[in-house]
Amino acid sequence: MWVFIFLFGLAVGSFLNVCIYRIPLPDVSIHSPRLSFCPECHETIKVHDNIPVLSYLILWGKCRYCKARISVMYPLVELATGTLFLFMFYHFGLTLEFLLALAFIAALLPISVIDARYYIIPNIIIATGLILGVIIVCAIAYQRADVWYLLTRLIGAVTGGMALWLIAVIGSAILRKKAMGGGDIKLMALIGLFLGAWPQLVMVIAFSALSGAIVGSALILSGRKSRQSPIPYGPFLAGAAVLVLLWGDKLWDMYLRFVGWN
Repeated sequence: MWVFIFLFGLAVGSFLNVCIYRIPLPDVSIHSPRLSFCPECHETIKVHDNIPVLSYLILWGKCRYCKARISVMYPLVELATGTLFLFMFYHFGLTLEFLLALAFIAALLPISVIDARYYIIPNIIIATGLILGVIIVCAIAYQRADVWYLLTRLIGAVTGGMALWLIAVIGSAILRKKAMGGGDIKLMALIGLFLGAWPQLVMVIAFSALSGAIVGSALILSGRKSRQSPIPYGPFLAGAAVLVLLWGDKLWDMYLRFVGWN
């Protein structure tokens, strides 16, 4: 089962690579052209050259036809997907919660990479994630006979979007420039749906702000970014969301013990 889930994760990661490459481009779509192709010579990639991770290693990271270098991002996304799927299986077992976690990961990974590269969070991924999330959350609520579970997730979606919108408004007023994009607000709504409202959203905002500040400061000090350079917030929100998904309860209990409330 572990091997199957890892291989399944690699296959899903390969599809996510298609989404990452094609969604930001105006002249292609996820389903057209049907077969994968080299972005340099546009030669169709054969099936035996499209095996996740393995083909990259066999080809030494180069296109078989034009010898153009293939981005290491492709095997990294596949490996990250397979590894995270294993983490979710270890944490949730074969449950509907496991299925919900897989859908969450499959949305967060392409959002993170696309936002890091293009400074956009595509609406199609957010919309697909929201639809899948609502369906699976409804199934879990039905299985548990727990309407409150469904309500907390819906409240989390609304609260998450509103909270980040408020932060964006306040930040823009203080900085006198746009502090946060609309995609980040939509992403926070998606995170709220999958995680719930309290205290998960508080931890996501805190962890993402902390990690974003650390990375941003490091980039500025190293000279790779200036103080005026935009820094994508989506990857930090996604990373914080995965952290809270896996260990949120333990981290919150540790915090309560630290402040003496537990």
